Amino acid sequence: MNTIHLDLQGKTARVIFQSLLPARPKPDIRYSTETGAVASVRVLNGINPAIDPFKITAQDLMKDDPEVVPAQAGEVVDVELLTAAYYDATGDNLAPATDFKQIDVVYDATGAEKERRPHVSRKNNVNDLHPVKIGKRMPLEEALTSFVFKHIYQIVHEDGVQRDFLFDLANSLHDKKEMAVLGSGAKGNQPLIVRDKGSPYRAFLYGETGSGEDAGKYKLLLMLTDQELKRPATSTV
Repeated sequence: MNTIHLDLQGKTARVIFQSLLPARPKPDIRYSTETGAVASVRVLNGINPAIDPFKITAQDLMKDDPEVVPAQAGEVVDVELLTAAYYDATGDNLAPATDFKQIDVVYDATGAEKERRPHVSRKNNVNDLHPVKIGKRMPLEEALTSFVFKHIYQIVHEDGVQRDFLFDLANSLHDKKEMAVLGSGAKGNQPLIVRDKGSPYRAFLYGETGSGEDAGKYKLLLMLTDQELKRPATSTV
């Protein structure tokens, strides 16, 4: 679960947003043998990374086992201690490369290279000192047909004060059939980055409230997009 710092007309609250729960929860599957429960563990497979498998000959295999490092096979990997490393494939000896720059390559709709630019490592900005501002609104139908939403999260409350804050917001959006635009930064005009090293997204809030037997219930969704739907240019011929 993650936290987002929201601002609505001077009222602020830090609330939790989480992935949508599945309509049908997955069954709890447990694996076991006669000796007890079985759990998955990440281990090294013992393959020698310095060897090109396509260059190994039959004579090499009959003489020795260059493709494996037996001492490393089965060694348990602590994922939390791992870091990314980059290797220079053109070097004679396989060693980490330290003097390099990361770049982003942008392609157009036809697959042709459009632009190269320095890679930017971004920081989470949804729970900063400056809250995410709930700005202008647009008709629900216009928002849903103008953008491709790649990620959807549900905003939930932890106490009665948060519940009233979120319910009133969802109810206002539901009654007016609108979606609210969100913005980060001091002026509230920056895209949202929900995790460190993540991509920037335009963000919207979708609200829905129940009626009848579901009166008092609400749904508030954080919807992220980085792609706008546009009509192709009309031909004048």
